[in-house]
Amino acid sequence: MKKASIFTAVLFMQVISSCNTKESNPLLYGEWRGAEWLIEGSVSNRNVAETYFSFDPNGNYSFGYGGTIEKGTYKVENDMLFTKPEGQAEIMVKISKLTNDSLVFDMNRGGTVEVLTLLKK
Repeated sequence: MKKASIFTAVLFMQVISSCNTKESNPLLYGEWRGAEWLIEGSVSNRNVAETYFSFDPNGNYSFGYGGTIEKGTYKVENDMLFTKPEGQAEIMVKISKLTNDSLVFDMNRGGTVEVLTLLKK
């Protein structure tokens, strides 16, 4: 009976620890360049070619757009990407697609729906 209780406790701890949603996805690692930026379903006037992200396995990222460079840390939980720029508040976007060569973010900027598609460099 005691062995069953210990087994149940160990099994319970494994289930609880597997519920930790922090993930590390190697597909995200590397450099990504902007390919398309839609706002409310239409092509935006943003210079998507100047947009890039870089993610490393240690949880660091960099982002560049139009001469602005941002660096900080990131984490992935389920399908959500959380970035924390140095000295700023955390930002969240949904990863709607992640493959070997493409990454798509669904974003909501002040109530405006945006979709950013990036390709692996």
